[in-house]
Amino acid sequence: MSNFPKLFSPFKIGSMDIKNRIVMPAMETHLCDEEGFVTDEIISYYCERIIGGVGYVTVENTAIDPAGRLNDGMLCIHEDKFTPGFKKLCDEVHKFDGKIVVQLSHGGREALKYYTGLESVGPSALPSPLTKQTPRELSVDEIQDLVSKFADGAKRIHEAGADGIEIHMAHGYLVNQFLSPEANHRKDEYGGNVEKRTRFAVEIVKAIREKVPEDFPVICRISADEYTETGIKIEEGKTHAQTLEKAGASAIHVSACNSSSPFYNIPTYYLDEGCFTHLAEAVKKVVNVPIITVGRILGPEFAEKILEQGKADLVAFGRVLIGEPFMPEKARAGLLDEIRPCLSCNKCINSIMDRMLICTVNPDIGKETKIRNLPKAKPKKVLVVGGGPAGLSAADTAARRGHHVTLWEKEAELGGNFRFATLPPFKDPMKNLLQHLINKSYNENITVITEKEATVDAIKEFAPDAVIAAVGSNEVKLELPGSKDADIMDIKEAFLEVDKMGDNIMIVGAGPEGCELADFLSAAGKKITMIEMKRIIGMGLVAHPRYHIVERLKKAGVNMVISTKVIEIGKGYLVVQKRKGEPEKLEGFDHIIMSTLNKPNNELADAINDFVKEVHVVGDALSGRTALEAISEGSDAALKL
Repeated sequence: MSNFPKLFSPFKIGSMDIKNRIVMPAMETHLCDEEGFVTDEIISYYCERIIGGVGYVTVENTAIDPAGRLNDGMLCIHEDKFTPGFKKLCDEVHKFDGKIVVQLSHGGREALKYYTGLESVGPSALPSPLTKQTPRELSVDEIQDLVSKFADGAKRIHEAGADGIEIHMAHGYLVNQFLSPEANHRKDEYGGNVEKRTRFAVEIVKAIREKVPEDFPVICRISADEYTETGIKIEEGKTHAQTLEKAGASAIHVSACNSSSPFYNIPTYYLDEGCFTHLAEAVKKVVNVPIITVGRILGPEFAEKILEQGKADLVAFGRVLIGEPFMPEKARAGLLDEIRPCLSCNKCINSIMDRMLICTVNPDIGKETKIRNLPKAKPKKVLVVGGGPAGLSAADTAARRGHHVTLWEKEAELGGNFRFATLPPFKDPMKNLLQHLINKSYNENITVITEKEATVDAIKEFAPDAVIAAVGSNEVKLELPGSKDADIMDIKEAFLEVDKMGDNIMIVGAGPEGCELADFLSAAGKKITMIEMKRIIGMGLVAHPRYHIVERLKKAGVNMVISTKVIEIGKGYLVVQKRKGEPEKLEGFDHIIMSTLNKPNNELADAINDFVKEVHVVGDALSGRTALEAISEGSDAALKL
């Protein structure tokens, strides 16, 4: 019997038999080539999730028209030349007994001319809240041409051997723009009341139905509520779902938001698990087709409850499956502690702006097949120095490759500086990740020794074949006039000594560490002022969590002073200067907290190079690193052994 009987019960959408209720939703990867063709990397990526046990994968948004391509990392299906790539993808997925659905999309006013070289279009000439770009209003003839292009795209995908298609009608893209009273101000048959605004979507579904078999799944992904003042609300979202069901939709995938509400669209760790499930529940009550729910659903326990309570028929795990492709198989087997936890940090979302999907907790994206097919390593005696994320990742990967690993950590506990990232409010996902990394070190091929200083003599005596130096950076305090006599605290000291601190606190620097410390201290009842040289609070955080933490700091009454430089510092006071202002003294602070600088730390590596054949430096020892970079570098170093 399954550990989660509802979640692992079979299901059917049209002609597609699904082995369980777990859906991988469409998420852009930038693993295609610049022209939009399927690549080996994208095939490897989707096959890994099929092997990991997902019910079906939904291939990321795929352009049905060149003018609707959001960027040069978006798949295309607007011409026959793209079909063979999708056939290869579908064939590979089917080799692993998997099911595959492809999402068809058009960006509308969100498709930048910078990428497409073509004029952006939309239902109305209203600027995008996100890009500020104003599209040209589509004519009726052009609308009908786009309906045909959606249908032609669906036909190609069916011919390629896919098990279904999904039409992207959510998140502020073209079909959603037509559905939304916020983006659609037309006065003709495609705008005005709900029925007219739904016409474009209905015509797309009906046109597709004419070009694919009757039982071929046609799934509609909608924003049932746009979370804006003038956009779609849930009552209208329910009407859209009913109308699409009548038009021939096989299932409704219920999401939320548009480009006016992007900070809720991809919910970060500041939002509740299952934050859109109530929308799916509302839609399910008014339609008879299957309902898919999505929205920061983190684990099988929560998904099982959704299904038990009848709120949806299938559950979409998005970023969870980016981070842990084998979540379904591990959940089915009851191996919950082995599931890599999703942080909801949205580094994955940020990364696609840099052309390729990456993940904080999973360094293997796009390399899955290559890693799986690596020849067995000749076992080596490997010493990992440092038990932070980079060292723990290196030890795990090296052990999985068959090496005999010893990890030395000079502190009494593992985790390095990442321990401090787990302390602010809403950072439980980081605690879960750290514990997961630590748990992976409890391996028969890994020996962990804490409170062990890695001296040159100790390493020489240990005689390793290879050393991975994850020793952290050299931390240097910033020097300002008066700072040597001012008794400045650093970020780590502040986290550890909050109970000993006074009530009025100044934090110099409002980057990620400063913001999270301010949140932590505000929650402890402290009065906080922050000084930042830049014009933006939280620079370095992904936009979604940055928005939410700034809102939290505002509500907590934190005084955030931007575009201001500290020119002098003393006991309880600062002298600051705005860009074109006069120096000003701020005083009365019980404590002043300032970040340290991270300097490269190659001393150990340089000292042992003469007698250790392989030495790899990773993480903060190279330069200040995020957890994502540290985990990836640790793993990559271990793969080279």
